[in-house]
Amino acid sequence: MRSIFVTSLAFLAVFALSGCSWFSSDDHATEAASTELATPALVPVQAVRSIEVGRTRDGIVVSAFGTAPGLGFGAPQLIARRDGKPNRDGFLEFDFVAQPPDPGFDLPAGTLEARAIRADLPIRGKSLNNVRGLRVFAANNGVQFIFTFG
Repeated sequence: MRSIFVTSLAFLAVFALSGCSWFSSDDHATEAASTELATPALVPVQAVRSIEVGRTRDGIVVSAFGTAPGLGFGAPQLIARRDGKPNRDGFLEFDFVAQPPDPGFDLPAGTLEARAIRADLPIRGKSLNNVRGLRVFAANNGVQFIFTFG
């Protein structure tokens, strides 16, 4: 009788440690899928205030400064248009976007200073061949930078 009890305890311990349950299904897969679906899409920032370009050892770094549509926006990015290839006039073009806050948050509109947002993007020197400058676009405006170095 004691060996049946010990064997049953061992079986239950192994079963519990394996993370299985008699009553579970693929809950973990369902949770992962719903998390991926719940990730909000990136949206354009409200406006670009300015862009700065700095030289690096390998190329340049573009810093875009702007105003988010509201408080709580994060993960700002500069997304290249045309797969990072220059436009016909020789300008690289980017969309300034950010991730909106969770819709469950009740955030106030905020001041312009509170909604300030910045995105940085390094660009390798090889990508700058025959490029005249940069343009960064937001929902309400765009800013351009013309290169003066060769």
